[in-house]
Amino acid sequence: MPRELTAVCLGGPRAELGETPRVDSRTGKLLWTDITGGFVHVGGVVGDSFELERTLAVEGMAGPVTPLPGEGAGWVMARESELVHLAQDGTRSVLAEPEANRPTAFNDGVADTEGNLWVGSMSRNGAAGQGRLWRFDSSGHGTVALGGIGISNGLDFTADGRSAYYVDTSARTLRHFDIDPRTGIQGSTTLVSFAPETGDPDGLVVDNDGCIWVALWDGWAVHRYSPKGELLDVVQVPAARPTAVALVGNLLVITSCSGWLDEGWEQESPDAGKLFGVNVAVSGPSARPYRGPLKISLQNDQEKKR
Repeated sequence: MPRELTAVCLGGPRAELGETPRVDSRTGKLLWTDITGGFVHVGGVVGDSFELERTLAVEGMAGPVTPLPGEGAGWVMARESELVHLAQDGTRSVLAEPEANRPTAFNDGVADTEGNLWVGSMSRNGAAGQGRLWRFDSSGHGTVALGGIGISNGLDFTADGRSAYYVDTSARTLRHFDIDPRTGIQGSTTLVSFAPETGDPDGLVVDNDGCIWVALWDGWAVHRYSPKGELLDVVQVPAARPTAVALVGNLLVITSCSGWLDEGWEQESPDAGKLFGVNVAVSGPSARPYRGPLKISLQNDQEKKR
């Protein structure tokens, strides 16, 4: 039987769509976004509460934030259809527009163990198969690693860089990728298929034991799976829509959504949109940095259309 745990509210700003929590290894600070609000929040977890230090407004849909090497170097951020450099003071510079002129927006992504950046997109209009998963390598060249995606969501890599776990929310699956660190995806298998009553798989993180924590939108829970797909832990979350997860030491930090809740759910989850946490007795790595240049080139138009 899986272990049962219960998360508690850590506080923080109430996000309409909280997402993509990350620990910046340069500072130890937690970053997370309000996608539709257009904010990046920075702070720290002290005891059983989150202490907000500052909020950066990005004037657009706030996608995942990935650190750059070096103190004070800022972050690479996916915003709307763009990749931008986000400086420490909130200044933004557009690096590339991989999803320009398409009915899509970036949603989630991380860097792998080699410093390549992976970022996935989703349809803005609910149409199937319009999302793509991009890979920006350490030379700054961007290619589409996977197409035909509904909602590109949680992604993380194992410590050796040879495996990745990935969620396409529309397909309701957690997939395992075989990874060649130099070239990308070499094979794919479905590890877990989620029943509708479980909720929709959303963001994820791989812990230092190689197990996968998956947030379940509309599921009031986070599940932990072994690399073989066995359900190990169930974390009950007092919010209907957990969205993504990060490990801050042994604390599993969970973002959530306060928008578009079904009738009655707002009363049942008054802290929806804030951060939640639970001690899970296992740790995970900080966010890996993108190690490529800020001058980014994209594959040619013919390749992009596949």
